[in-house]
Amino acid sequence: MDTAQARYEIAEVLKQLAKNYGGRNPVKYWMDFGNSRTSGQVILSTLDKIKQPASELYQPVESLPLVTDEFKELLQTSEQEDTTPSCSLAKALTKQDLFINSALANCGASLLWQMFREGVLFNRGGA
Repeated sequence: MDTAQARYEIAEVLKQLAKNYGGRNPVKYWMDFGNSRTSGQVILSTLDKIKQPASELYQPVESLPLVTDEFKELLQTSEQEDTTPSCSLAKALTKQDLFINSALANCGASLLWQMFREGVLFNRGGA
């Protein structure tokens, strides 16, 4: 994502897909990545409630708020303060550290791996 506005537009499209999709594999999750010059974050959200199994060990959560809902104020202020490009490699290398994007990709892949392998997440994101 390059802008907060793009996140809001994607959120609306995903909400509509989750609400109106009648197929076999409905859209359930949104993994959002964001970065600044020297840091970044990845956050997993659900687009609808997902039934969880009962557990005596853990407190299951059926939904994880969308980034655009939970971090609305932060997104609005970050857009005004941070002009770091994230998609153009040539431009990004002049304004951000080299391994930010790959570190975030590894963090996101690790979340997915834990979810698929163990069937449980202890964190919904990372930085």
